[in-house]
Amino acid sequence: MDLTIIVPTYNRKLKLSQCLASLFAQSYPKDGFEIIVIDDGSNDGTRDMLAEISKINPNLRYFIQQHKGPAVARNSGIKYASAEIIGFTDSDCILNRDWVRQMVQAHRSEKHIAAIGGATEVASHNIMAKVSQSLSDGAIGAVIKGKPETIFFPTCNVSFKRDSLANGFNELFPFPAGEDLDLFWRLFKKGSRFSYKQDIKIFHDCHTDIISFLKQAYMYGRGNYLVQHIHKDHPLLKEIKTQNNIYFIFGSITNFLKIPRFSYTLGIRLIRGSGIKDRYKESSVYAYFVLHKIFYLFGNIREFIRTKGVKARKGAKVYHVPELVIMDITHSCNLRCRICDIWKTAKSEKDIGIDHIKKLLSQAKKLGVREVALSGGEALLRKDIFAILDYARNLKIKNLGILTNGILVREYFDRIKPYLIDNSISPVISLDSLKEDLHNQIRNSISAWQETSEALRMLSSMKKEYPGISFNVITIILNKNLEELPDLALFIKSLGADTLQFQALLPNNLNMSERKRSAFWIPPEELPLLDKIIDKLIEFKQNNGIFIKNSINNLSLVKKYYRGNIDFRDVKCLSAHKTILVSNRGECTACFSCYGDIKKQEFKDILKSNKILVAREKAGKCRWPCLLPCFCD
Repeated sequence: MDLTIIVPTYNRKLKLSQCLASLFAQSYPKDGFEIIVIDDGSNDGTRDMLAEISKINPNLRYFIQQHKGPAVARNSGIKYASAEIIGFTDSDCILNRDWVRQMVQAHRSEKHIAAIGGATEVASHNIMAKVSQSLSDGAIGAVIKGKPETIFFPTCNVSFKRDSLANGFNELFPFPAGEDLDLFWRLFKKGSRFSYKQDIKIFHDCHTDIISFLKQAYMYGRGNYLVQHIHKDHPLLKEIKTQNNIYFIFGSITNFLKIPRFSYTLGIRLIRGSGIKDRYKESSVYAYFVLHKIFYLFGNIREFIRTKGVKARKGAKVYHVPELVIMDITHSCNLRCRICDIWKTAKSEKDIGIDHIKKLLSQAKKLGVREVALSGGEALLRKDIFAILDYARNLKIKNLGILTNGILVREYFDRIKPYLIDNSISPVISLDSLKEDLHNQIRNSISAWQETSEALRMLSSMKKEYPGISFNVITIILNKNLEELPDLALFIKSLGADTLQFQALLPNNLNMSERKRSAFWIPPEELPLLDKIIDKLIEFKQNNGIFIKNSINNLSLVKKYYRGNIDFRDVKCLSAHKTILVSNRGECTACFSCYGDIKKQEFKDILKSNKILVAREKAGKCRWPCLLPCFCD
C-alpha cells in the first residue's frame, strides 16, 4: 500500500459521494492506495451510503465515531492507516485524477520532506469561496528569521510521511479550525520542512451560502486564538494578543479598527489576481472580507472567554483531557478466574481510600472527562460502594461504569435499581460463554454462569419497563469459546444490552505488557477458525453498528494478535492519553511507567506533567499492544 487517504466527514452525504467518486477514478492502481472515511457521527444517511459503496470498492474502509470533531477523526484515520504516506482531503473536495500518483511521486523524490501540499481551486463565480481560499493560501508561507519558509497547508490537500504524524492532531481543537495550523507549527519548530506542488490540485466545493462562510470565519477565529494561546510564537497570529486580558481587549479593539484597511489591502490583491472587473463583484469582495474579519474577531473573543483569558506565561502547559478514566478500587474478588491474576494479590494490595476516590471523581467531572469506570477485582465488593455511587450521583456523573462479574448485581439488585433508572451507573458484565460448564470452568466456580445469567435476565427484564437504563457486556476471545461467539453476540443483543465488547485474552492483567503462555490462548491449528469467526463478527458489526463496541479495525487485528505479529504500526496504544488507568494504589500507570499519584497530586497537575508525555510516548511504541479497546480502539 503506497498511500492512505483519510477523509473525515460530518453530515455531507452528497458531497462525500462526489469526493469518493473522484478517488475511485484515480489513475493510480486500486491496490496501491486505500481510502479511509471517518464518519464523525453523521445523521444524514452517510453510514448507509458508505456501507453500500464499500461493497463494490474494496479499497474503501469506513469507521463511525461519536461527533468529536476533525482532529479526533483524523487521528482515528491515522491509527487505521496501512501506508507510510498518509494523505488528507475534506469531504467537500473533488481531487484531480492524478492526485494519488503525484503525491506518491513527490514523496519518493523528496525523501527529506515531511509534508507535500497542493493547490486548491474554487468556483470562479463564488466570491465567498475565493475570499476564504485567498486567506487560506496566504497562510502557507511566512518569513522566518529573514528567510521565506513554507509553514502550513490546509488539510484538504496535503499528505505526510507517516513518521511525521507520530503525535497526531491536537484533540484540544474540537472544531474544524486551527488543528492543522497547530500541527504544522509543531512540526516546523521540530525541524520538519514542507514542499508546495502547484500542479497537485483539488476543487473545493465550499461556501455555497453565506451561513457557511460566516460560520467558517467564526471557527477560524476560535481556532487561531487557541493556536496562539498554546504557542505564543506563531508568525501569522501576532495580531492576537494572548499575554493577558488587557492586551487581548486592546488588541481586539485595534483589530476591529483595522478592518477597513484589512479589507481594502486583501481585496485589491484578490481582485487584481483574479482579473475581476465587474464593479458589483469588486464590491462583494470588499464586503466579504469585512464580514469575514468581523466574525473572525468574534471567534477570537469567544475562545478568549472559553479559555477564561488564562495568562500566557513561559512554561504554561495546555494538557489533554482523557476521554476515559478507569479506577481499580479493589483487588478483592468473589471469584478465582483462571484468566485473571488480580484476585491473587487481594491480601497484599490494600484498597484505596474512599476520600481519594471521591477526589478523583470530583476532579474528573470538573475537567470534563467523558467516561469514568470503577474496576477491580470485583468493584461491588467494596463495603462503601454505595457511598461512592451516591457521591458520583451527587456530582451528576452519568453512566458511571461498574465492571463486574454480575454475581453481586443479582444480589444487590433492589439497591442498584434506583441508580440504573436515573442513569447514574452502567454495569459492564463479563460473560464468556453460553455454555454453563465452560463459563464456570473459566471462572473457576460451580455457579458463576447461573448467577451472571440471572443478573443479565433481570437487567433485560428491567429494560423493558425502563428503556433508558444502560447495561453492557464484555466477552474474552478464547480458544474454547470461538465457535459460539456469533451466537453469543445474538443472545446479548436479544437481552437489550447497550453494547457488547470483545477483548483478546490478556494472559497477565497485573503486568499487561507481559505475554506468557496460557491454557486459553488460541493455538496455531485453530487460527483458521479464528479468522472465520472474526469475519463473522465483523459482518455482525456492520449490520448492528455501535452495538458491537469494537471498531472493525480492532476486530480485524485480533487475527494478528493471536499470531503474535501485531505491533505499534498496526495500532497505537493510547494509554496516558485517551485512557487514564488509576491503580488501587492511586498511581496513574501505563504498562511501562508510572506518571502520577492521585493521593499526592491534583489530577490536573498529573495531566500537565512531563512524565505523562514520556509514558504516552512509550505506550504508543509498544511492540505488542494488548488490543484492549479501552486503550487501543
